[in-house]
Amino acid sequence: MMPVLQDRLRLAASHVDALVHPDAARQAAARASHGAFIRGHLACGALALVLLPLLLAFNGITTPAAALILGWLTAHLPLAMYVSRTGDLARGQIASAVLFALSFGALAALTGGAASPVLPLLVLAPVEAALSGRRRAVVFVAALTLALALALALGPSLAGLTLTDVPAEIGGFLPVSLAVAAVAVLYAGLLALRLGAALDRREAALLQREAWASTGARLAGEAMLRHGPGGRVEEVGEAAARLLALGSAAAAERELTGDGLFARIHVGDRPAYLKALSDTAAEGRPQHLRLRLRRGASRPGEAGRAAHAVVDMTFHPEPGGEAGIVSVLRDVTAEAALAAERDAALAEAEKAREAHSRFLAVVGHELRTPLNAILGFSDLLQSEAPNAAADDPQRVRDFAGTIHQSGSHLLHLVNDMLNMARIESGHFEIAAERFDLRTCLDSCRRMMEPEASRLGLRLSADLPLSLGEVQADPRACRQIALNLLSNALKFTPRGGRVVLFARCEPQGFVFGVRDTGIGIAHADQERITEPFVQASAGLARLHDGAGLGLAVVKGLTSLSGGRMTLDSREGEGTCVSIALPAVPPAPQASRGTVEEAAGGATGRATVTDRLAAARGEAGRGIGHDLKRSA
Repeated sequence: MMPVLQDRLRLAASHVDALVHPDAARQAAARASHGAFIRGHLACGALALVLLPLLLAFNGITTPAAALILGWLTAHLPLAMYVSRTGDLARGQIASAVLFALSFGALAALTGGAASPVLPLLVLAPVEAALSGRRRAVVFVAALTLALALALALGPSLAGLTLTDVPAEIGGFLPVSLAVAAVAVLYAGLLALRLGAALDRREAALLQREAWASTGARLAGEAMLRHGPGGRVEEVGEAAARLLALGSAAAAERELTGDGLFARIHVGDRPAYLKALSDTAAEGRPQHLRLRLRRGASRPGEAGRAAHAVVDMTFHPEPGGEAGIVSVLRDVTAEAALAAERDAALAEAEKAREAHSRFLAVVGHELRTPLNAILGFSDLLQSEAPNAAADDPQRVRDFAGTIHQSGSHLLHLVNDMLNMARIESGHFEIAAERFDLRTCLDSCRRMMEPEASRLGLRLSADLPLSLGEVQADPRACRQIALNLLSNALKFTPRGGRVVLFARCEPQGFVFGVRDTGIGIAHADQERITEPFVQASAGLARLHDGAGLGLAVVKGLTSLSGGRMTLDSREGEGTCVSIALPAVPPAPQASRGTVEEAAGGATGRATVTDRLAAARGEAGRGIGHDLKRSA
């Protein structure tokens, strides 16, 4: 029978749950509270409907107290219907509490007044009002209950009346006072069950919210901390252990409480952290900042570099008007890395755009100038009479020299651009081998001596006899030295001095060029090594060139695993030093892995060698053509 009875009770409960208002039925907690109220009040109404025919059949309603009990039980039915139709549970609970206070106050008056055993049961009325969750309702019902108790205690004596117990019995054997007490105790039991169920639901809802919050914080990579007075950490969430790689929640509690969190904040971010805490406490508004927190168990000053996590930290005033602060930490290390990569890519794209603009401006100017000279003097040679060369050979030689100089300039510019393109695209191979550094650098000095003499400059070398052989790429070293010498000669006024120097060091060797030239402004020293950049901007520059000399030097130095240092002061001169390791690293796949075109059976020819050969061939060709035309 028991399973059948349980099934029928569940079926009846499901029918009662169907009476819950649709607005309350959407939420599980509200649906349970409304259903409990409706079921309890329907049960009281059903009890009244069962007792009424029994009383009428056996003894009738012999006392006003019995009629009042039946009326109170019956009044629960419209209360249940009110909550079912409106969904206003709070008002229904307040009305039920007021009905209980008035009904049992009247029963106490009918069963002895201040001496009635029913009077203490009036304390149940404020308890039921408390279920509504409204403080005003509790105060109102408590005041009503107190007023009824005072009226029962003082009212009859002030009016000269005396209330006595009613001796009538229900059914000839059950005293009315006992019946009232039984009903009150039954109602108190139902009320206690409702109160316990409400507390259980609220606790379950609170636990569910905490679980949801913990799950959401864990999935979002967030951790929560509670700060007390002065910003000291008092409570630590479980997710903090995972965010800061502290192992367990106990370790996180031990490491972060007190001043532990502050000790893990990067020194540069501590002022912003303290300011955000202070502003949150003073203004009562959330504050947000991004800072770096030390991860793991490493300490500052230990061997190695401590790992830091980049976190977004938001401070909120503690709910409920407490003086504390709640902070939420979210790991954004990956986002910060992506943002840095994005900014770097944007900067590279901007540099590429500026380089493209500089390339068009500078190369256009550098190409037009020598081409105009070549075409102009060629037209003059073609337009003059055939015997002009015999009449004025010096003029023809001057024209040929100008054409040769312009052609050499063009060839030098094209070779520089091709060399820079090979370096940037990784098509320049660094092949280390043993060679005599002093001999290589001295040959570069001798190659540039005629140009220095023409410009009225003193070109010397500071090359110790102890230099000896080094392990490096001789082509790259020769190209670097020639570019540095060419730049120094170009930007040193007449009467100045240019020195080519070198020295050995434990980690490798250093060579470079220093001069007494015009120098480079401090603002230009960072960008002067970029392609197509010159310290004097614009097309009306004082010195020709495409601005590729130092860019090529920097590229070759990087490919060789070295470091370029530039020290310059305006009006005093410039010193460029190239430090190369004794044994360079293996060629990288992204830079310098594609073999450059071979220079012949005797070895790879450098750009300078090809330039010199091209200049000689161009000069011989022009001279031969001029002789033939003469």
